Amino acid sequence: MRYELVRSNRRTLALTVDRGGNLTVRAPLRMPAAQIETFVRAKQDWIEKTRVRLSQLPPPAEPLSLGDGATMPYLGRTLTLRRAAVARVTLSGDTLLFPLSAADTSPLIRWLEAQVRVEFDARVSRLSRALNLHPKTIRLSRAHGRWGSMSGRGTLSLNRALILCPPEVMDYVIIHELCHIAHPNHSAAFWALVERCLPGCRAWRAWLKSHNSLIFVLPDEP
Repeated sequence: MRYELVRSNRRTLALTVDRGGNLTVRAPLRMPAAQIETFVRAKQDWIEKTRVRLSQLPPPAEPLSLGDGATMPYLGRTLTLRRAAVARVTLSGDTLLFPLSAADTSPLIRWLEAQVRVEFDARVSRLSRALNLHPKTIRLSRAHGRWGSMSGRGTLSLNRALILCPPEVMDYVIIHELCHIAHPNHSAAFWALVERCLPGCRAWRAWLKSHNSLIFVLPDEP
């Protein structure tokens, strides 16, 4: 199986598959090639399923326009972006002000990601206490493949694009992933638990499916 191998000071192996089906393997600097090959072969079923899932996604949406006068969804609201004589990005009502001196959209992206982290921390803290399901760590994800995930080690990954969704949708994704702590699958028992934790969750699941293009629209920092 062909793949790009990226070695670094990391301690563990990791696989990523992009929308084109290209596989990247990230490995520790001194890990033997044979051990990497064994790992990739063991993950072949996951790799193929991921390629199929990504191939069925709708075409990527155009990146969100973040210029002066543009609008963007934000936690169920619509914000208007305006350049102004401010020192830093500032939210004023439904207007998001960003400095006249900003050469690009980097300050806006950094501001949005900071707000995402605040929202994630607060909501995960509240919901995990309510459900008595506690992740070990929370990670902000920029992946285009999924809204959230729960690793076997208890790492809860949440996509930064959730800041573009209504708060109820963010809560649904968090609850969905927290329920994987009790049921690391999508069995009937898992869905029953999600429904008990969030009655009417099917509506928010349907909302995500119909607005899936939002996961692609946040640009990276220039």
